[in-house]
Amino acid sequence: MNEIVTSAIRKDASFRHHALEGGVSFGGSSEVIEKPRAQVNADMAWMLVIVMLALVARLFRIDHQPLWLDEALTLLRSHLGLSGLVADSFTNRHMPTYFLLLKLVSPFFGTGDAWLRIPSALFGAMSTGMVFIIASRLGSRHAGIVAGLLMALSPLQVQYGQEARSYTLVTLLISVALWGLLRLAQNPWRAAMDVRGADAERMGWGAYVLATIAALDVLGDAVPWLIASNLSLLLIWRSFAASSPTRIAFGRNWMRSVAAIVACTVPFYVAIFAASDGHMLQKFDWLPQLSWQHMWVVAGSVYLMRMLAVVKFDLLHTAVPLLGTMVALAGCAGVFRMRGKLEGRVLLLSVLVLPLLILGVSLFKSMLLPRYVLWSAAPFFVLAGLGVDLLPRRVFIMAATLLLLLGVVNLGPVYRMETKPRWDMAAATLAANVRPGDTVFTADPNAPTMLSVLHPKGELPLESTTLVTSQLDEALARWRQGSRVWAVNGRSALGQAQDLADFKSRMAALGTPVAEIQQGKEITILMFPAPDEVEPN
Repeated sequence: MNEIVTSAIRKDASFRHHALEGGVSFGGSSEVIEKPRAQVNADMAWMLVIVMLALVARLFRIDHQPLWLDEALTLLRSHLGLSGLVADSFTNRHMPTYFLLLKLVSPFFGTGDAWLRIPSALFGAMSTGMVFIIASRLGSRHAGIVAGLLMALSPLQVQYGQEARSYTLVTLLISVALWGLLRLAQNPWRAAMDVRGADAERMGWGAYVLATIAALDVLGDAVPWLIASNLSLLLIWRSFAASSPTRIAFGRNWMRSVAAIVACTVPFYVAIFAASDGHMLQKFDWLPQLSWQHMWVVAGSVYLMRMLAVVKFDLLHTAVPLLGTMVALAGCAGVFRMRGKLEGRVLLLSVLVLPLLILGVSLFKSMLLPRYVLWSAAPFFVLAGLGVDLLPRRVFIMAATLLLLLGVVNLGPVYRMETKPRWDMAAATLAANVRPGDTVFTADPNAPTMLSVLHPKGELPLESTTLVTSQLDEALARWRQGSRVWAVNGRSALGQAQDLADFKSRMAALGTPVAEIQQGKEITILMFPAPDEVEPN
């Protein structure tokens, strides 16, 4: 039976160039022509240059920003035993995969905070290479250069390439899956063949299925990709003539891919659901409410080359304001260029499904965050590269050079500005000044974790001589018993920050602080003497 179907598929494929009635309608997809070896080598050289640029951008001052709460939890989890790591991951609605990976590679990278971020930098740089490959396949080397430069120099991509979380790994995996999916869209008649056959599009199916499974098993943010990719596969399936053997065979391969992905991922999501007591969305109450400003922050940071303040949920000053407009115009030009092409529709779905899905959910439960939309930047930058590729070659050289210069200048603030709270400074200040019997009160309930994780190495743990609490009643009781109180105001993650004046009012029962120490932009430490140390008026 397989031989009969394969023969029918080949017959359908032979009609492709003649557009015979009753054959295969491919919806404007373009056939890929093999490149000469010299051109392939030149493309490879350009890709390596851009990947190295991306890696340098992510490794440069990788330890400049301190760990914030999510990274601190990564550090703690990666040091747990195997069973504890898995249980803690599922309980906190995370896949254990990335943390197991960090545990595995940590002996090679070291144990410092900066070393914990190195895998993210590597994955981010590799994502840049995949963006180059995809754009070059759909357009030309010039499209790959522009798309790769945008991915390499995107402030948000660099920021997450310097963060000990799994977002750059998921972006890389989905980029690989997208590459495979686009191969299926460009060679639909081969995608319909039995994958055991020599002429079948085995590489496309393999890349799509395996990378999708891996992405889903790393982070739940990849779930919208499963929706986008299956909508794309539906478009490919519909491109075949109705009831043709090719459509039936492609549908069979499609269903097999779904079965493989479901079998390799659903058990892990069931475990997360069970560990969360079925109340997963209710645990996202720390996200800011949906607003126009909220949507602009996401769009500006993910797609338009803007830098993000991690815990404030705001865009920071940009060095090149015009760059975002240029990228947006290039993206629109790319959409225009790919209109009517099957692979163009696949690319557009890869950009739009993720933000639109999360935006729809956010109408009922706020879920829109830049990092949840991060991987959709890869297909968007591909579209932008394809748009710039429309320029005449002489103009293109000037445009690409200008993009490189503006991108580097625009990236400068990432290495200078404070985007994460300086809990490292607060921990060092407290370690140097508290004395046995003191009390440290923190307005943020997660701050004790931050102070513990970022405590200066070589110093005694703060909690060994001092009570660290986020309970004000407990701090007041200790103060009445003769303890000095160090009150720390600042947030460790997204959420509503308490105004300093309101914080001082809240601490009024302790009297007037004798010291007020600013630690970066986000954190203030107030020191209240013990009652017997207060001088009478």
